[in-house]
Amino acid sequence: MNLLIDKAREVNRTLLPVVGLVLLLCFTIVDVQADVIMRFLVGSVMLLIGLSIFLLGVDLAMNPIGDHMSMEVATSRSPVKIAVLSLILGFLITVAEPDLLILGSQVEAASGETLNASNIVYLVSLGVGVMISLGVFRLMRDRPLNVFMAVVYGIIFVLAILVSEEFLAVSFDASGATTGALTTPFVLALSLGLSRIKGGRSTEDNAFGLVGVMSAGPILAIMIMSIISGQKHIQGDAVEFVAREGVLGPIIEVIPTIFVESLIALLPITILFFAFNFKKFKVPKEELLTIIK
Repeated sequence: MNLLIDKAREVNRTLLPVVGLVLLLCFTIVDVQADVIMRFLVGSVMLLIGLSIFLLGVDLAMNPIGDHMSMEVATSRSPVKIAVLSLILGFLITVAEPDLLILGSQVEAASGETLNASNIVYLVSLGVGVMISLGVFRLMRDRPLNVFMAVVYGIIFVLAILVSEEFLAVSFDASGATTGALTTPFVLALSLGLSRIKGGRSTEDNAFGLVGVMSAGPILAIMIMSIISGQKHIQGDAVEFVAREGVLGPIIEVIPTIFVESLIALLPITILFFAFNFKKFKVPKEELLTIIK
């Protein structure tokens, strides 16, 4: 309970300035309907509660899952198994990232549905998985991070010349969206677990850098998609915003959809963990119950 209260305080410190600024703008510059303001306040309270529980779940569930999965990756002797497992882990955890789901829906709406939200989410997640796989190989083989990043961003700079400004902007936005509250702690736990198991003099150095490597994946994925598809510009008419009436009605209406989307996003990584736990991990019952809760 104390941990949940601490998380609520962290979220509250971040949320209050935003709420205060929005309310200030609503009462001074922007003419906003009373229903919209009330809906914003209700949503802010829900965000405080939901994000606090979410961050608690990350600490109690996702971080331990990352530790156990990193052990499986590090103790594998097959380079192919390391590559495939790292790619799958990176893909599944990114698919569940809330920030990326929001970005996908926003890009779809802004492009007049010429870009599909699901395609963006899956493509970006694949890019993250590939870069995590390469980053794990670098970590396990003790290759210099500066050389690795120089090569990766050298490729990005070349591709940046070939794509339009619209796709360049989306690619970097996608990179930022993948370093959210779910993906970053999981990848940090993965890299820390790998570095500890690998050992050596550079253990502390190897514990970091994988998030930076991972963030290059979405940039490359969106740029390559633009080049291969031949789509230079994001065309289409953005959907016109229509104000909804009522305070609780519009919120209650979207809750089932969001719940199902969140469940589908989290299900694959959960199934993968329980499959490995049944076969190899054999996590103690107490820890397993904590992860499930």
